[in-house]
Amino acid sequence: MDDLELDAVGYKREMPRQFSPWSLGSLAFTLTCTWLGTGSSLGIALTESSSAGALWSLPIAGCMTLIVASGMAELASAYPVAGAQYYWAYMVAGDGYKCVAAFMNAWVAIIGWWLGSASVSNFISSMILEIASIWYPDYELQHWQQYLIYIALIWLAVAINTFTSQWIPLFNKLIFTLSVTTLTATMLCLFIVARNHHASAEWIFTDTTNRTGWPSDGFAFMLAVGNAVFAYLGSDCGAHLCEEIPNPGKNVPRVILYPLVMGLLTTFPFTCSLMYSITDLQAVLNTPTGIPLLEIYLQDTGSKVAASILLAVFAFCFFGCLTASATTCSRTIWAVSRDGVLPWSGIWMRVHPTFKMPANAMLLSGTFMSAYGAIFLGSTTAFSAMVSAAIVFQQTSCIIPQAILLYRGRDRILPERYFNLGRFGPYINATAVAWVVYLDVLYCFPTALPVTPQNMSFVSVVSVGLVGFVVALWFTTKRKTFKGPRIDYELLKARREAAIHSNLEGLEIDEVESTHVEEKMKC
Repeated sequence: MDDLELDAVGYKREMPRQFSPWSLGSLAFTLTCTWLGTGSSLGIALTESSSAGALWSLPIAGCMTLIVASGMAELASAYPVAGAQYYWAYMVAGDGYKCVAAFMNAWVAIIGWWLGSASVSNFISSMILEIASIWYPDYELQHWQQYLIYIALIWLAVAINTFTSQWIPLFNKLIFTLSVTTLTATMLCLFIVARNHHASAEWIFTDTTNRTGWPSDGFAFMLAVGNAVFAYLGSDCGAHLCEEIPNPGKNVPRVILYPLVMGLLTTFPFTCSLMYSITDLQAVLNTPTGIPLLEIYLQDTGSKVAASILLAVFAFCFFGCLTASATTCSRTIWAVSRDGVLPWSGIWMRVHPTFKMPANAMLLSGTFMSAYGAIFLGSTTAFSAMVSAAIVFQQTSCIIPQAILLYRGRDRILPERYFNLGRFGPYINATAVAWVVYLDVLYCFPTALPVTPQNMSFVSVVSVGLVGFVVALWFTTKRKTFKGPRIDYELLKARREAAIHSNLEGLEIDEVESTHVEEKMKC
């Protein structure tokens, strides 16, 4: 039934359905992995709104991201195609602007995934060098050294995805197990070791000291909330792999939502353990290592060995996030290239006959991220702005189809689907759109005053520049040639209804029955 439905939207199954809900859910948790995102950006939150801001911003950001993801999960259930945001925008938009909406949203999603993957690789390379720095205090870090490690990590992730593609589901289950084990062990270690020299509960849960220079403490707290969103980034990854899992209309919404719920439940106690371990906040904020998390580990354990081990396993789990990001990037590029979104799409849409994965799309992602990382050699400020832009692009791509739904009317557009928001749908979609628009504006503000060339937010400049590139590409190369996916709407409707009813009735359709259903639908 899954292949019949895919055939109705103009695609033939090329990827093996090798993921189960458990393995794809593991990939989604590994990629989203909120405790890793929280640990990597903790210093910013402490600066903006101290310990209470770092803590209470997490459930707010998590709940709002869950609202955005709920609208996305409904669309993934209605249209389970690997193009995800690109395909959803095409299906819900009006006839006059289907193609331009799908084209723009495809590029917004691709750029967001590229920038997000680059940020993860950059964090890991920083952690590796900082572990070396605490053992060799006289060692002076160089940007070119970090760039080489950054490149090595990217191409290692590419190699794992390419040459061991059939083991990716198992790899992600192992990383999930390791991540949960590491998270539990780290929290126990921090709480137990710091029991005689820990921060007070009053400071942990109530201190909101504003160190940004902004006169409003409320605005500084909202900056911390915006920073916390990074920890929940990547929730749409399951939608881009929906053609590699059985019964995607039913299973993908779970893969989108469950990891976010797990992240929401786990990251708060992890952050509490970090705040509990701080004995010298100024040392954390002004750490010579450049990574507050490492300074917290040192203050808690008093041991370079223990701190190095804790950060090393943290970095390894983060590498699992990078590998999952590379998987998602390749599937996104491959999916949209089937309809000619990218230049030379015929190259990127190919699936390798041996590895059974889009190898060319994977190589394109690795090449872009490698070239993009070279910016870090010239300007760390520009690199940071592009990392922040990853949140803008990824979140915006998720709410564009939801905004179109609100404009055109949900009941008139959406087909029958397994996951249905029902009467809450308009409120969820409206809240998601308003929230992301607010975030897009918030990220354009500098995080500290007075504004200098070093702390100025270049997110608006980067975003406008990249969007301008996509607009120029549309008018110069694709406006007259891009037609979007080739869909048989009547056949799709019939097969979609059959799939929904078989799910609701708990029926199993084997290969022989599927052939019979196909012939009946055609008649």
